[in-house]
Formats: sequence, structure tokens, C-alpha cells
Amino acid sequence: MKKQLKEPLLHFLILGALIFALNTWRGAARPAKIESTHIEVTAAVIERLRAGYERQFGQAPDETELRGLVTAHIREEVLCREALALGLDRDDTIVRRRLAQKMEFLTDDLLDAADPDDATLQKFLTQNSGRYAKSARVSFRQVYFSREKRGTDAETAARDALNALEKGASEEAMGDAFLHGFEFAEREHDELIALFGPEFAKGLAAEPVGRWRGPVPSSYGVHLVYILERRAPRPVALGEVRAELIRDFNEERRRTANREVFEKLRERYQVAVDEAALTKAAADPIKTAAK
Repeated sequence: MKKQLKEPLLHFLILGALIFALNTWRGAARPAKIESTHIEVTAAVIERLRAGYERQFGQAPDETELRGLVTAHIREEVLCREALALGLDRDDTIVRRRLAQKMEFLTDDLLDAADPDDATLQKFLTQNSGRYAKSARVSFRQVYFSREKRGTDAETAARDALNALEKGASEEAMGDAFLHGFEFAEREHDELIALFGPEFAKGLAAEPVGRWRGPVPSSYGVHLVYILERRAPRPVALGEVRAELIRDFNEERRRTANREVFEKLRERYQVAVDEAALTKAAADPIKTAAK
């Protein structure tokens, strides 16, 4: 019996029976004949396969490799058509998403590839000025007092140092070593948050220019700060952000085109949503997920 189970012919018969059963089960969904049994490997297809290989491996395929690519393409085409005939694409989320994505790519191909002119870019910049404006910036020096090193005495040491600074002492010999340095030029608010933490960024924003102030707490400890300069937010000129504008304009144009095409296609469908089921599912997400 074990020897018979190892026979390749038996495996072939079992596989054939499974395919036949699947085909019979899906018989209603499969057309009597595949729409097209003609597979043409055109020059355009061959060039696409060659270019794809070159992008992946950094060199063009030789004749043997190219013929292998063509063979793989034919195999994929045959299996894909048979799978579609069997209805294997139905209820497959990944396949459905990929098909929807390819429809959006078709819309992208319809767009004019030429970059917008300066007048168009200037209008786009004016309409989105806040998006490209240079953020407020601050330049400052600081003296650091480590909580890890000094514990609860860190603030006391900082206040004593502040009194000395107000009387004309030099900050060079004060405080503890700080990994990121002691002078910072033109730092934006988000940079300060990333480096020192939100509490420091908020405290620094309230300090005046030209005076030692503090202690200002951070994620490291406490600091005395001396604001050297503040720069208010300012608009930018077209030339400063041209490349960014072109990229964003084309991306917005693509989204708009996709939306308009979808709305036109959507008009061809009558959609019915079971609102009661939707409301129930949204009201009880844990129970729905368990099902």
C-alpha cells in the first residue's frame, strides 16, 4: 500500500480529480470557452521584459536569459487566463486592490507629462503659501545641568549660575558637558522638540532675546538659555521651492484626475448599502471582529 501511494501516476490522478472537482464546482462561473487562446509576445512585450530585467539586475539579459523571461511570461499568461476562467480572482482582496490600482495607473497615463509653467506654479504657491512658508527659527546658547549627575540639585545649581551670569560672569566654565553642543543656529520648533523635548521647546518660545533666562527643563535636565535671534515665519519665492512645487502640483493633478474619472465611472453603477448592518457592525466592533 505504501509503495502504491508513492507512485507518480497515482499523484497525477488525484491532482486531476481535484482540478476536475474544482472546475465542476465553479462550472457556473466558468465560460464554455476562454475568451482568447491566442498569446502574442510582441516586440513591446519583449522590450518590457528586457527593461525590467535590466532595472533589477543592472545589466541587460543575454539571449538565454531573455528566452527564459519570455517562457516565464507565456507560463504566467496561460495560468492567469485559466485562473480568470475559473473565477479565482473573485473574492480575492489582493487581486481586487491590484486591479483597482491599475485602473488608477491608466488615469495617470492620460495626464500630460509636461511640467507646469511658472504662472501655474506661482498660482499653486499662492494658494498653498502656508504649506511652503519658512517656519519661525531661533538661535541660542545654553548651559546644561544634568539631573542624572546632580539629581535634585540640578535646578539649584542652575539658579546659582544664572545669578552669576546676571552679574557678568562667563558661562564657559559653568554647567555639565552636553552631547549636542552649546550653541544652536536657526532651529525650528519641530527640531527643538525632537532634540530637547516639547517642554523645552515651549519654554524657549517664551524667553526674550538678549538675556540669560531659566532654568528651562528638557528631557535631559535643565538649561539656562540666551536667545541670540528670532526669525519670524516668512513666505518663500518660487525659485526656492520650484522642484517641490512641481512634485506636489503633479501629485495633486493626479489625485484630481483619478477622482474625476472615478466619479464618472461611479455614475454607471447603482449601489445599495445595508445601512442597518453597517450601523450595527460599527456599534459593536468587538463582537463583529470575533465573528
